[in-house]
Amino acid sequence: MEYIEVTLTLPSARAQTAVDIAEMTDIGGIYLEDYSDMMDCELVKAINLVDEDLLNRDRTTAVMHVYFEKEANLAEAMEFIEGRLGAEGIEYTVSYAQVEDTDWLNGWKKYYHPLPVGPITIVPAWQVEEYQPKEGEKLLIIDPGLAFGTGSHETTASCIEALADCVAEGDAVLDVGCGSGILSIAALLCGAKSALGIDIDPAAARVSKENAALNPFPGQFNALAGNILEEDSDPVLKAELGDRVYDLVVANIVADVIIPLSGSIRRHLKQGGYFITSGILAPRAPEVKAALEKNGFEILETKQKKEWICFIAR
Repeated sequence: MEYIEVTLTLPSARAQTAVDIAEMTDIGGIYLEDYSDMMDCELVKAINLVDEDLLNRDRTTAVMHVYFEKEANLAEAMEFIEGRLGAEGIEYTVSYAQVEDTDWLNGWKKYYHPLPVGPITIVPAWQVEEYQPKEGEKLLIIDPGLAFGTGSHETTASCIEALADCVAEGDAVLDVGCGSGILSIAALLCGAKSALGIDIDPAAARVSKENAALNPFPGQFNALAGNILEEDSDPVLKAELGDRVYDLVVANIVADVIIPLSGSIRRHLKQGGYFITSGILAPRAPEVKAALEKNGFEILETKQKKEWICFIAR
């Protein structure tokens, strides 16, 4: 089907208001390019699957693509949209184009590509059939179209490299702040027997399971929603975790969570087990290191990629 694409460029700070206005008309679809909070998004927090061009986009300006079927009353709709934008004091520029629906339904996929990280190559789900793996290469299949996607980050790359070095055949792994489930899946591909992902957002637990289902591995995976720092008051987590201990715990979160976690996670870590932590900006690394050592952990290795730190401790 052919559509008329109306492209409005406007300040990111007013983008949601513009979307709300456009949705009052008879549109066939809407797509907003807004990179203002991209570095806070889970889609960007895993492995640099996002193209460099995307990371360099202007974060002060949003681009709203509104699609109208050819039979729609475009003039009437645009009169309404432009009138409301003017009334809201939103400055904008507008352009028009004729497109096929496949252009805008799938265009975002061009920003994702296979990416090798240590012994693992992360492959978007729609590229699996055409991707030719090398001998011994482990493929981690993930769907960037899901809510927590795969993302962009040195922290996750460091964690995957650490997992490849530390996971032993048959290990049980606990993934705190699992997000898309990418670290749990990596651990299972590296030989772990089981992995449990925990995230405070129920959507992350759901997406983790969906991503795990894309990957063939012999181990078992499960994901739960909850706050492990409050597990004693969370009946679901308390029932699942109990006194269970794991061979390895990985937490790719932020320093403010890792610091208190370092004091409570030992109850779920086997004697001599690994604790891999990342999501730590370099200026906060001394605080995290001090908390780990205060709670009896020995720092075995410190990885740094750009401004991000990953500790491997036991």
